[in-house]
Amino acid sequence: MMRLAQLALVMASTLTIASPAYALQEQQQSMTVEQISDQITSLQNEYDNYTQTVQRLKDEADQLEQKLASLRERNQTLEKQRQAALQEMNNRYQQLVDDPTIDIAGAQQAYKEAVMAHQQNKKDIGTQIQLVEEKQQEVEEARVSRHALLNEIESLKDQRNVARVERLEREFNQTGELEVSQSIVCDREETLSQCETRGKLLAKQKASKQYLDQIVSNLSEAEQARSNLEQVSPNVQILGSKTVSNGFSGQGNYGVKIAVELRGQLPRTQACRLLEVDARYCVVENADQRSTSQTSASAGNDAVMHPLTLRSNVYDDEVLIDGVSYGSTPIEIMLPRGEHRVEVRKYGYSSYSDVIRLNDAQSIRAELEKSDYSFTRGEKVQDILFRDVRGPELVVVPAGNYKMGDLTGNGLPNERPVQTVSIEAPFGISDTEVTVGKFRDFVNDTAYVTQAEKNGNCAHLVNGMPKMDGTLNWRNPGFQQTENSPVVCISYEDVKAYTDWLSDKSGFDYDIPSEQQWEYASRAGTESDFWWGNDVGVKNANCRHCGSEWSNERSAPVAQFERNPWGLFDTVGNVWEWARAEDGQVVRGGAWNFAPSLARVSTRMELPADFSSNYIGFRVVRAQ
Repeated sequence: MMRLAQLALVMASTLTIASPAYALQEQQQSMTVEQISDQITSLQNEYDNYTQTVQRLKDEADQLEQKLASLRERNQTLEKQRQAALQEMNNRYQQLVDDPTIDIAGAQQAYKEAVMAHQQNKKDIGTQIQLVEEKQQEVEEARVSRHALLNEIESLKDQRNVARVERLEREFNQTGELEVSQSIVCDREETLSQCETRGKLLAKQKASKQYLDQIVSNLSEAEQARSNLEQVSPNVQILGSKTVSNGFSGQGNYGVKIAVELRGQLPRTQACRLLEVDARYCVVENADQRSTSQTSASAGNDAVMHPLTLRSNVYDDEVLIDGVSYGSTPIEIMLPRGEHRVEVRKYGYSSYSDVIRLNDAQSIRAELEKSDYSFTRGEKVQDILFRDVRGPELVVVPAGNYKMGDLTGNGLPNERPVQTVSIEAPFGISDTEVTVGKFRDFVNDTAYVTQAEKNGNCAHLVNGMPKMDGTLNWRNPGFQQTENSPVVCISYEDVKAYTDWLSDKSGFDYDIPSEQQWEYASRAGTESDFWWGNDVGVKNANCRHCGSEWSNERSAPVAQFERNPWGLFDTVGNVWEWARAEDGQVVRGGAWNFAPSLARVSTRMELPADFSSNYIGFRVVRAQ
């Protein structure tokens, strides 16, 4: 056991087992996080090997102890055999006294062999006891080595955390320069100087946010830091700026480009929260360092930018900070330290308004409540769906009664009989057919795949008859389109998916127009075949032989012809539009490759819900 004690003393004096962070920091200041990690890995491998060694030695010790137990059991047997041989030899001697001719040599030999076997087994027991003790000592030595290694590994882990914090500070609190451009529209009440000042402020805010994002993205532990960023208060200090260029653009917007010198600032105490390690690794060791840290944090307070995060319970809101619009929530912007007026508003909802004092990173969630509100005839409504994505522009049509169907006697049997329809409440209807660009917003957000794309069932007219073409879909309808062209190759079921998405994103009820709503809005108070009269005329709409540049060639971009009296474009021609019928679905309004007589306001054509073609699109309605 003296050898074991000496080994433990040597290992305790040679291994580094410091636990406080400051002691570790002094120990190997030049080692990087990676070097420390490599040492930990190496020692961990040694530790794992020692663990295996301890187990192997323990197994060997168990085997030796089992052999010792067997020798001791054999010793009892040999002792019995010796005593039996002795008894036999004594019996033989007694018989020899009575009969000198008796041979006792065999008994003597048996006794001699029994004594020798018993003595040899005793020696074997002594040797085995020594082997067991030596093996047990090997086990203890290996255990001590393993424990010391474990202690060193844990100490290195402490040291690594200190190094991680220091690396984070170095990477975060660095200086850099960014060039940013900002374009704004000067208010009529602003002077040029005020407009320029506002543009530069917005540019500095943009630079601060970009620089903070850049710092976080370039951190060695960027993923870890980003997941905890909202729990800390990093900020960016603007050290200086200079104007690179400024002036008005051809569209009348004022643009400014500035070069900004910035420095990231992360308080030492918050570095641990960012890395999710114990706060003891971020303790500032002495008063001089505290003073330096505080001086650094407070220097240039007026130029320090803090992140402000805003969220709300609605999608299509508008954020104004100090009277400047920043789009819709959720947003994260950088603002100078001090007071700021924050407003979050949405049409039809009560506004959130507050004055905040920004001294650190801050998050705000605005709760907007729906207010009592009624549509006004002719009012324009456009919901913000998320970020800068807006829904279709709607025009409000009033409640009222009208005559629906073939009022002139020029229609088809399915347009009769004429009936009086009551529209109980005003509703919003998209003033144009839904465009390729608006539908693309939906697809980009949901990865939706239309039926034509999945099944290759978009039709086009060949010799006047619909023919399916697997290559046609809303992205490629067989003719050139722009983002402002009506989306086609869309089935009724595709339209339903789109309106469900609008409802989800806006918080309002969107739907496909009913036949009654569609004809009411298209008539706009008239009782003729077209809202301008009973003759289609020339260049009034895009339909076959209607005289426009798109007639019988392709759909026209929306809003190329006059609005009807209630503000709707293209209710005549361009593309058929899906509508809800009492017994299914229909299309209304005619198309670029259909005869003018089929573009009359009362014309209706029943089609299956999964049918799509390059001459059918849609518009949407929204309840108030």
